[in-house]
Amino acid sequence: MWHRAKNFIKSQKGINTVEVVIILAIMVGLAIIFREQIGAFAKGLMKSIFEDTNIDFTPSGMQSIPPSST
Repeated sequence: MWHRAKNFIKSQKGINTVEVVIILAIMVGLAIIFREQIGAFAKGLMKSIFEDTNIDFTPSGMQSIPPSST
């Protein structure tokens, strides 16, 4: 009985799966802890991308932009 228990503890089978599960649990825990800061960062990033630009993305505004020469 003790021999089987020792072999089970020393066994390396499935160790990669355990590592992935532990890493995912840590990531989910951090996301839960810092959810407000992550949300504020994402909101600020989206605002800077879509609202704080000088480009008019309406169809009439896009017609005034010359095509790129690449």
